[in-house]
Amino acid sequence: MTRSGPELDRSLSLPARGGYVVVDVETTGFSPAKGDRICEIALVSLDEDGSTTDEWHSLVNPLRNTGASHVHRITDAMVADAPVIDEVLDEVWQRIAGRVLVAHNASFDLRFLKVLPGSHWVTETLCTQRLAPGFLPDGKWTLAACCERAGITLRNAHSALADARATAELLRHFMSRGASWEEHLSRAAQAPEWRPCGLPQRAPRRR
Repeated sequence: MTRSGPELDRSLSLPARGGYVVVDVETTGFSPAKGDRICEIALVSLDEDGSTTDEWHSLVNPLRNTGASHVHRITDAMVADAPVIDEVLDEVWQRIAGRVLVAHNASFDLRFLKVLPGSHWVTETLCTQRLAPGFLPDGKWTLAACCERAGITLRNAHSALADARATAELLRHFMSRGASWEEHLSRAAQAPEWRPCGLPQRAPRRR
């Protein structure tokens, strides 16, 4: 099934604008410059107080093998009928435009997002891994290690939605200790209004 324009998949209620969006991608490898691609993506939208307002996720056909399936547990068969990334861009960018993008080890996720058409919607970013030393005891700074020290349960690690939800919980943990990013929110909200990419869109494919 293909779709275009503003007909979007919503599990909760997408805010009109503002707040944060937590992103996690599972990929075929480490470098889009070497041909690696996204094979799963999840976005969890939060309002300015950190409450979850929307979740969306999909497997993505990378048009190549899925790589380290022993890590992310995504097989070639699972993505064979999934949309390619261009076919879910409206779902991705309309959640990111006007919001602060949050990720754990954000440089990794951004590496894959920045090569996609429409990446200009990414304006303001926060990395919970970089923020963690200011809020958690010393130790490893992986998502699993940070969640353990923050008392956050992380199940199904290396599933995009599970990791995005855990990262959202980690951001809320920082907020509960007085963190705020009003300047980031203000600058993100000044981004142009989102517009559909104009490409045929497909419904998401879940695990």
